[in-house]
Amino acid sequence: MQSILYCALNRHYVTPELSTVLQDMARDMAAAHPDTVTQVLDAGFPFWNGMPLLPHLSHNDGEKADIAFFYENENGYLRGQTRSPIGYFAFQNGPTSCPKRWPSLRWDMAWLQGVWPNWSLDDRRMATALRLLKNDPRVDKVFVEPHLAQRYGVTGGKVRFQGCRAARHDDHIHMQL
Repeated sequence: MQSILYCALNRHYVTPELSTVLQDMARDMAAAHPDTVTQVLDAGFPFWNGMPLLPHLSHNDGEKADIAFFYENENGYLRGQTRSPIGYFAFQNGPTSCPKRWPSLRWDMAWLQGVWPNWSLDDRRMATALRLLKNDPRVDKVFVEPHLAQRYGVTGGKVRFQGCRAARHDDHIHMQL
């Protein structure tokens, strides 16, 4: 988990199959890029099957998890680091076709963006992570903003846009069985 906070709030529960998928991904990432740390953000809530893990619209069955982005600065890969303390809300702005409307979970939090370090995505690790998820037959869907899917050459198939009313996925990768 990216933060002990996710464990303390019981937001880290997954099914045994998803646990295996996440462990396999972490192993494959480290094999492709030695010393890589793959971090999970939100996963599932253990008490009521079918109860969404707010503010998510899903994460209600232990078969979904959010994976932190991989970052670098001028000195290289930032092992186990995220731009925000919780891994969310440090957005990678790009073109979108979503109109501004209410209700929506597509928060931009423009006021907060200047607080985060000015780190770049680690393109090699991001591309590898998205390809691993796209090619894993156990994974059913991967949500990431279209401009990032295009940037990393993983458009189509199980890599999808989550829609204009759901939370943005340009600060993390959502994957589900």
